[in-house]
Amino acid sequence: MPESEIKKAIATKQKDFPNGIPECGTDALRFALLSYMIQNSINLDVKRVVGYREFCNKLWNIVKFGMSNFPENFVPSKNGIQDHSANLSLADKWILS
Repeated sequence: MPESEIKKAIATKQKDFPNGIPECGTDALRFALLSYMIQNSINLDVKRVVGYREFCNKLWNIVKFGMSNFPENFVPSKNGIQDHSANLSLADKWILS
């Protein structure tokens, strides 16, 4: 890489991330790399990886919340929605299914 490109990359990094590049984790990096699969080359955008980190965090919180609200021996019904869900809204039935 030419010296001028290296200096430009360092200056851009310092401008975009004055406090350093945030930690994102492997799941966020995997999501970012998968999103580049249809392109011929990868110009990794750290802001995109940070966005995927936030998305992965939301998924983790959803699963954690769901798992904490199931009974200990929970077994899903074959039709997805159990009979006692008749009073639920359409959106709630969709989420449960």
